[in-house]
Amino acid sequence: MTVHFTDDRPSSPEDIDAVKPQRHGADGRSRWDLSTLRELWRFKDYGRPERKSLVLGVLMNGGQMVANLAAPWPLALVINDLLQDKGQGNGQGKSGILHAVAGWFGGSSMAMLLVAASAVVVITAAAGMFSYLGDMYMNGSGQRITSRIRADVFAYTQRLPMAFHDRQNVGELTSRVVSDTSTVESTLRDVGTDLVPSVLTLAGTAAVMVAVDWRLGLIGLVVAPLVFLTANHFAGLTRQYARRKRAATGHLTGLVTESLMGIRTVHAFGSQRVQDQRFATQNDNVLGLSLHAVKVSAKFSPTLQLVAAVGTALVLFVGGYGALNGWWQVGVLVVITSYLKTMLSPMKSLAKLAPSFTQGAASAQRIADILDQPTDHQGAEEPLPARVDGRIELRKVTLDYGTGRGPVFTDVDLTVTPGERIALVGDNGAGKSTLLSVIGGLYRPTTGQVLLDGHSVPDVPEHWLHQQVAMVLQDTFLFSGTLVDNIRYGRPDATDAEVAAAAAAALVSEFADDLPDGLDTTVGTGGTGLSGGQRQRVGIARALLVDAPVVLLDEPTAGLDVHAEELVVQALGRLVEGRTIIATTHRPAVTALATRTVYLRRGGVLDTELPEIVPADSSADRTRLTTIGAF
Repeated sequence: MTVHFTDDRPSSPEDIDAVKPQRHGADGRSRWDLSTLRELWRFKDYGRPERKSLVLGVLMNGGQMVANLAAPWPLALVINDLLQDKGQGNGQGKSGILHAVAGWFGGSSMAMLLVAASAVVVITAAAGMFSYLGDMYMNGSGQRITSRIRADVFAYTQRLPMAFHDRQNVGELTSRVVSDTSTVESTLRDVGTDLVPSVLTLAGTAAVMVAVDWRLGLIGLVVAPLVFLTANHFAGLTRQYARRKRAATGHLTGLVTESLMGIRTVHAFGSQRVQDQRFATQNDNVLGLSLHAVKVSAKFSPTLQLVAAVGTALVLFVGGYGALNGWWQVGVLVVITSYLKTMLSPMKSLAKLAPSFTQGAASAQRIADILDQPTDHQGAEEPLPARVDGRIELRKVTLDYGTGRGPVFTDVDLTVTPGERIALVGDNGAGKSTLLSVIGGLYRPTTGQVLLDGHSVPDVPEHWLHQQVAMVLQDTFLFSGTLVDNIRYGRPDATDAEVAAAAAAALVSEFADDLPDGLDTTVGTGGTGLSGGQRQRVGIARALLVDAPVVLLDEPTAGLDVHAEELVVQALGRLVEGRTIIATTHRPAVTALATRTVYLRRGGVLDTELPEIVPADSSADRTRLTTIGAF
């Protein structure tokens, strides 16, 4: 299936490689312990298309910071320019900003109060406007960045070799693609709505405090190192719980997915209580980790408030003493005290962000674990034909899954000429389906070569390979959608007429004509509502529509009754015409379609012979291939 990307999104595995986060530094050591944001920063290349929006968002947050810094000044000016002057007569004994502005409206005390009150409204409205615009720019960018990450993780996951998927739990992998990207999205949203505004507010407030009166400013800022150390301590505590909780949630998701995928088996054996117990165990693990994280997070805010209160108390005492002795105006003390309260809010926001960032970093690492996996079919630079002749060569091919159970087969040599039809038969567990998967490029051989018209199968581009090789699997999987959608799955650009022709040739139309909507009938995931034989015929129609010169059939009639097998074999008869065919089978009806039969025996030999024409010296046409082991 072709994966479509937007214009600003990586459009190929190579493009995805270009934006894959680097897990390690030049020294090869993990960078995780350098910062909780390090994992998120590794995805910085996804933010390049959003630079304009991010810059505008920062500017809007800067405007909000300026408005917030201006908020306490109307009250301070009323105290300094109006209330303190009141004792001098009419309240106009001093010159000041409030006096100057009020002078435009007559200069009375009432005018001064109206100007101050109006300034409060204007400043608040400006802060709200800048906050709205900042959130729109920053959060919009975060959403688009996350969308790109999610799309690339999904696309890259689909391109990973089957050896990777065989080692993974489907639910756990689903959790990484969906849940972990959602966690990253939440973290990026917090960056836009809390981190950037909070950092700007703290920096701006500190600068203005020092500028207003450096003595009071420095006294107030003495608490900053204590706040930093406290936040850093709690961040370290939450990091381990965040990572463990994400992993536990992934296992829980895997259990749920597995249970739902096997729901028929659960009902067949009445094993609901068994699944309940398994779920309860995993769920209790998630709950325990969550409660630990909640306990640590709950301590965050009150501890920071207590640390910040030390600074406020110190400023209040020293500032009040200075005001009594005429070192500075009362309004200055009001402003500094207000700024300290203003600083407390972003400090609390930053403190509450620590769990979010650690969870986001843990999720980012889990996502990066996928993007760090190597892929097959990177593509060779050699020129490739539009359509191969169909010659297949296996040269000393060995496959070992690396599970410690030994190789599935070793040193396999086999040559299939264009147009030959091979029936691969033999003992159960000898590796017939696995050998077919290696030929189809689903697995890279541990050693040896698999060649298609002289081109190395594991090294050619995947999209080209699947134009040359079509597969009909033992159990054809149908996706939710119409029959037309499923037949067109291997060739999305096929016309309706081509789909109808393939459906007719594969005898899909034979049963689709009896359905309410014909080929436009919607089927559920896995082909719910269709029999095994009907699903197999849809799989054959897919292969016919691809029109590949090589077709691989993996037990295409397994599990079918006699009538269904007759229909499938009839469809296969049309599929094999003029193509190179390799079919694993135990059924004589499929073997009869072959021009040569290959016998694969566990731990024995692989023999080939012409079933109808026996040469004088049969040993001359017999190839012996050693195979050992099994699954």
